[in-house]
Amino acid sequence: MSERSASSRPSTARVRRGLIGAAACSTLTLGAVLASPGTAAASTEPARSLTPASTQAVCPVHWKTGVDYAGRTAGYSWAWNVLVSQGATGDRVREIQCLVNYQIGYGLTVDGNFGPATRAGVEKLQRDRRLTPVDGIVGPDTWRQLRR
Repeated sequence: MSERSASSRPSTARVRRGLIGAAACSTLTLGAVLASPGTAAASTEPARSLTPASTQAVCPVHWKTGVDYAGRTAGYSWAWNVLVSQGATGDRVREIQCLVNYQIGYGLTVDGNFGPATRAGVEKLQRDRRLTPVDGIVGPDTWRQLRR
């Protein structure tokens, strides 16, 4: 399974420890160390796509000011008006997964695959921020909330 459910998200202290430990470990090593039974360790994809079981280690969310827009980013994509939904893959999905984790502490695995857990995280963000419709699709309104 490529994503973890919200009920298994790590504590804030564990997330902080993971961020600190990430500076000292390679992505592959970190994935192997943090992986626990039932979770996936790092894959054999190219280095940028390697993701450990702990998602926060690969999500350095920071504020970015662009030419005509400012907001938070994890550095995977600067999209803000592209529709992204279940079944999508790639860096835009990684960006969404990082930002959902950052904004609502959801605990998604950042693997670039928009599956049921990512959709559930997006729907929770949409409900929490009173967006309509709550459909799990990331469009302009949801991107704005993710990047605030």
